[in-house]
Amino acid sequence: MERLWEDVTCSICLETLNDPVSIECGHNFCRGCLSAHWSDVSVSRPQCPECRAPCSRHRMIPDTRVRSLVEKIPEHLQLEPQGQAPGAVAEPGQLVHLDEEGDLTLDKEALSRCLEQGGVGDAPICLVSIIGEQRQGKSFLLNYLLRRLQSLDAPGVSWMGREDEPLKGFEWRAGRQRVTEGVWAWSQPFWVPAERGRVAVLLVDTEGSMDIRGNKETSIKLSAMSLLLSSYQILNIGRGVNDSDLEYLEMFMHVAEAVGEEYGLEPIQHLDLLVRDWSGSQLLGAPGGEQYLREVRQALEATSPCKHPKALKALKKTSSRCYLLPHPGKRITTGNEGALRDMDEDFRESLRDYITALVGAAGRHVRKDRCGEPLTGTELAASIKKLLVVMKTHRSGFSSPSQMAIAFRNQRALDRAHADHAVFKMEKDHDSQNMFKCLRVQPEKMAERLAEQRELVLWRCWMDMQGPAADTQALLTELEEELRREDEQFLETYGKCFKKFAILAGVSVGGLLLAPVGGGVGAGIAAGAIAVEAAVLAAGAAIGVGAGAVAGAGAGAGAGLRVGRRIVREGTEKARAAGGAGQEGDDIGDVPDDRPLI
Repeated sequence: MERLWEDVTCSICLETLNDPVSIECGHNFCRGCLSAHWSDVSVSRPQCPECRAPCSRHRMIPDTRVRSLVEKIPEHLQLEPQGQAPGAVAEPGQLVHLDEEGDLTLDKEALSRCLEQGGVGDAPICLVSIIGEQRQGKSFLLNYLLRRLQSLDAPGVSWMGREDEPLKGFEWRAGRQRVTEGVWAWSQPFWVPAERGRVAVLLVDTEGSMDIRGNKETSIKLSAMSLLLSSYQILNIGRGVNDSDLEYLEMFMHVAEAVGEEYGLEPIQHLDLLVRDWSGSQLLGAPGGEQYLREVRQALEATSPCKHPKALKALKKTSSRCYLLPHPGKRITTGNEGALRDMDEDFRESLRDYITALVGAAGRHVRKDRCGEPLTGTELAASIKKLLVVMKTHRSGFSSPSQMAIAFRNQRALDRAHADHAVFKMEKDHDSQNMFKCLRVQPEKMAERLAEQRELVLWRCWMDMQGPAADTQALLTELEEELRREDEQFLETYGKCFKKFAILAGVSVGGLLLAPVGGGVGAGIAAGAIAVEAAVLAAGAAIGVGAGAVAGAGAGAGAGLRVGRRIVREGTEKARAAGGAGQEGDDIGDVPDDRPLI
């Protein structure tokens, strides 16, 4: 049954094949999954998602045998896989890591496990994401969230575990040395009840996004990634809000607005300002946090002009709150197990209340777009992949939030240019399937039209782009090279269509028209017919048939064939001279308009 299940599973969504189609290489996929995969702006040349063989977007053949096989599988077996694959172990997975130069690299398999498998791909999701300075207890907090989500039905405070139970899950340890780097997420979703069914909750840990004193570009990139992977954002800070925290929050809000504008999202859906090791007053938890947040806002409003206006705006939103946690105790900070017995009592109570309230509200904090519609895991994964493409395309465009916004704008301009040129070629490809429309446009003429269209979309793209001239010019040069390569492939196919139709016209007309009187006359009419409308061809055929006899049909066909080959041969030479429309050895082309064919 496991082998059978593999045969009827789509390798894109990892679910049972729905409306299965087969492509040239023989692999099967859901029609919707394959269409969505190929519609991604980063997929310029369609390939098989499994073997990477070149494919055609228009050759998705319904596979009735596989459909029949899927229908024969008992319904209870089709519904069996929910959550992780059999034998899979839930663990933290690194979605994004940093290379030596600070560039972000996405692990697509890990992303797919988190957001596209186990039913999450089509479900509403709540992403609890935590950011903050290193060594402030982010992984420690996530591990107690993990305990609560793993024991949703546990009575009272039993979910917190035994007194001596070591803390496991996300890697953590006491001390000052950094443990995690990049973006990590728990590989398994947790399903919590909501008003309309269930919500998948995912835990995300981001390390290094607050290092704005160091590599600011890396910090901005990680912040942008954290924003996409968050519907419940926790800003984890130590002891109290200081100027560097507000400076980071100001930058974070700039990034949030740029990301929200690009992907149609609210900049921040919910923000928790979680203050650790609090000792400024006896009032803790949510009541103490509300009072402290009010004081922070008043201090910001008292300065004129406000030094951090976007941070103030974020802290004044009704969706933002503050929570105060006391110091956990000396035994926690010096130990390495994180057990309950090592915590001070007031910290244990505050931690319990905070996590209980957070998990209880998770079902109300699903990721939504600006229109209030929930996003599925698949939709969110597509946005993350697109963001990584933009980051790699605009390598120097994320050194500030404003430059990041420019990078987003330039990428939109590049995407529009690709799309506009693709639409133009699609129209010409459709025309090339019609004999008379194809023969009216010689390959060298088509090469000229493609070049004109290419120049037009490049000019429009240049008008839409912003930033330093050297950077935009580099992007335009790369775009032009990509479009030119795609045009050469199109012209090769177009030239072959033209050759086929030209020879077919020569053979057909040469064989039918005035055959007994002379193949040369028939060939002349055949060649002339290539340049005229279908109606003219039909009239010429009627005249030729009326004047001819059967005896000379073979000679007329031969003459027509020679004329068709001559059409192709002479046109090929001109096409090569005009800029390489054809390839060496191809008989692709047409004769000039101002000279006779015979």
